[in-house]
Amino acid sequence: MSIEVFFAVLLAAALHAGWNALVKINAEPIIAMGLIMLCTSIVALGFMPFVALPQAQVWPFLFITLILHFGYKIFLVKAYTQGDFGQIYPIARGSAPVWVLLVSVVFIGVEFTQLQIWAVLVVTGGIATLSHFKRGKPLGVGFYYALVTGLWIAGYTIVDGFAVIQLGQVHSYVVWLFFLDGIIATIWAYNYKPKVFVVSLRRYWFVAVGGGVMSMAAYWICLWAMTQAPVAIVAALRETSVLFGALLSTYIFKESLGPKRWVSVVFICVGLVLVKLA
Repeated sequence: MSIEVFFAVLLAAALHAGWNALVKINAEPIIAMGLIMLCTSIVALGFMPFVALPQAQVWPFLFITLILHFGYKIFLVKAYTQGDFGQIYPIARGSAPVWVLLVSVVFIGVEFTQLQIWAVLVVTGGIATLSHFKRGKPLGVGFYYALVTGLWIAGYTIVDGFAVIQLGQVHSYVVWLFFLDGIIATIWAYNYKPKVFVVSLRRYWFVAVGGGVMSMAAYWICLWAMTQAPVAIVAALRETSVLFGALLSTYIFKESLGPKRWVSVVFICVGLVLVKLA
């Protein structure tokens, strides 16, 4: 992986952590996500005059990925209702690159070097161990929802990666994806609690705008990176957003990581070195 792609994806990971931190505004998860996605749709609309209309062969991929993106949102919200953020988010994001790697090898036939495989496993292992479990307490339903959420993430990552690699039109694909995905998420959130959605929009519109811009920029960078490096490698590097999230929680939200979770951070950093060498 070139140094430019490496640091571009790290920037995307930081942006992803940033907009996820903004979801912690004083609104319910569905409402907060809907507000942010509304803004991504508006931002995407502003880019439309500067990109081409997707070609006919692109639309089936957009349709499939919209289903996968929506499924991801539904299961993520369900997972958050069943478990803590500090447990759910690392498992969901950390398991996704492993799913991508398995599907790429078993079903698509992509060949990886041993170093690339180790890079993915070390990064995702470090990410997953950032989640905290209470000793003696059995795994709850939230854990399994988080794993399924990771599968949805892997699904849209593979579909989007294949689309931009094989069909091109990265910029057009991103703009139309976020425009349509934003409309779907906005309708979902508004129908959930219309009055709360409107009040929250008036109160937190500036936060939603910031989250929307960061969300779109983060994924735009990642899809471009997938045209430059293997999808599974980019997916693993992207999920270091969990590391940035941990740093944000420590230095901004004043939440303690604890010594065991700092060991996980070390594993992620080792994995980052392997990714750069892969």
